[in-house]
Amino acid sequence: MSTAAPPVEQSTAGGASGRRPLSTWVAPLAVFCLAAALRLWDLGDPDRLYFDERYYVPDALEYLSRGVEEDRPAHPPLGKWIIALGIWIFGSDPFGWRIGVALAGSLTVLLVHLSALRLFRHRWAAALAALLVALDGLAVTSSRIAMLDAFLGLFVMAAFWLVLLDRDARRRARGAGEPLRRSLLGSRYRWLAGLALGLAVATKWSGLLAIGAAGLLVLGTELSARGEGVRRTVQRGLAVAGGAALSLLVLPAAVYLASFAGWFANYAESSAGAAACGDGVCAASPAERLGTWWDSQVDLVGYHQRLEATHPYRSDPLGWPWLERPVLAYAESCTTAQQEEGGCQVPPGTRARIVLLGSPALWWPALVAYPVLLWRAVARRDGIAATILVPLALLWAPWLAAGKPGYFFYMVPVVPFLALGLVRAVQHSRRPRLLGGALLALSTAAFAFFAPIWLGLPIDSDALDLRFWLSSWR
Repeated sequence: MSTAAPPVEQSTAGGASGRRPLSTWVAPLAVFCLAAALRLWDLGDPDRLYFDERYYVPDALEYLSRGVEEDRPAHPPLGKWIIALGIWIFGSDPFGWRIGVALAGSLTVLLVHLSALRLFRHRWAAALAALLVALDGLAVTSSRIAMLDAFLGLFVMAAFWLVLLDRDARRRARGAGEPLRRSLLGSRYRWLAGLALGLAVATKWSGLLAIGAAGLLVLGTELSARGEGVRRTVQRGLAVAGGAALSLLVLPAAVYLASFAGWFANYAESSAGAAACGDGVCAASPAERLGTWWDSQVDLVGYHQRLEATHPYRSDPLGWPWLERPVLAYAESCTTAQQEEGGCQVPPGTRARIVLLGSPALWWPALVAYPVLLWRAVARRDGIAATILVPLALLWAPWLAAGKPGYFFYMVPVVPFLALGLVRAVQHSRRPRLLGGALLALSTAAFAFFAPIWLGLPIDSDALDLRFWLSSWR
């Protein structure tokens, strides 16, 4: 499959080499500022813990006071450490809880722009992709609540961008007959991608899906368009696999282990360590601590396998691409009794909701783009379409194989690839800029319309009901 890049637009932005003028950074910085404004606006509202903040914020506070959670953790520690950093800098209040995720979501939009420049070599296409993510409801809501998914999305997107940098670096350096050790080691960007993937897995285990996607992209880069014989191709494939095992498996594993430094340093304070130590003085050796840590990881696997689907907003992953079942994260109203008691959090006669719901202006057109991408990747040997399809598929399809319901917000890392895929399909329409402008206008209108249920703005009941287009959204 060909992975050749399209011709570079005049006054190239995001090209592989050469100095870039300051104007090159105007668009990505403008998009970043827009994304940050939407995510930081009134970030302290709601002014109390809501939804899964009830779990992650107390864990973050325990990290600051004890270095480790008191109870058994449900996820790796890195994301909770980032929440703790925000609390440490800005204080234990809603802004401090959420500033980390808001910055993570904003930086993700910037990385979408930079990645799109690498893929498309057109500024308008890169800006469109980034704006679609900046205005998406799932991307916005997940960046305004102290949970882990915005951090996961950031690290996955960083890894993707670094894989693209590795691709470009390898294309400049390689040629037929190149020594196999070059394919084995790759560029420094491949190792930085491994670092980013380790940070993703240290946030949530679903970061493992991104490792598989990165491995396939690296393999495709190294084996494409070389003109080598079968024997040499096999040898190079083995070299790439060996190198990928080091940079994309061993390095992430080391980063994952390092993320538990607080756990090892405060071993006796952890639930697993306290159980292993008993009531006596804890003098466990490093090997014993490592063994207890491993047992805790195995126990965590069992916990997730045994976890039953009891929450009313859990849903079948098959329905996630068409927004079948979003997640209600926050609900507030002002009844007559509450008004009389002075306990209203919203003005009388209004209701407020925060719904983790993607923008129909992005997600529903993307349904049309999927077959276009697949056709171009297979029939037209479009390497750019294939590069987008790999993470798009691998970040979603394994949830189908899990055989159990999940939550729609598991799709947060997928949002950038929806936008990139849609823009790629638009590029091959008859009037790409006209269609792209229409999509941007629809996304802007959708954001204005759905903002009350994405930002938790109080509105009257009739206006709120207008935002729930499908019965399954309620």
